[in-house]
Amino acid sequence: MIRLRADILLERADKAGDETAGAIARKTGVRQSTVSRLLAGSTTPSLPTLVALSTAYSISLDDLVHGGEADPTTRVPSEAAA
Repeated sequence: MIRLRADILLERADKAGDETAGAIARKTGVRQSTVSRLLAGSTTPSLPTLVALSTAYSISLDDLVHGGEADPTTRVPSEAAA
């Protein structure tokens, strides 16, 4: 399951002067209710939502969902890759 790194989003949004879910919604075009649920961790972000957040705040998609760390569950063991 994809989880939004709300901490990273909030840090970037705060630096941009967007301190509320409403401000983030206005900047990204994502509904405020969706932003609020994402920040609370109660919903999974869709790809279009992730792209909108990523674009608005210049955050890579990888950082936005993994915090810059690769998800160990998606790694292929070296012997399987051969």
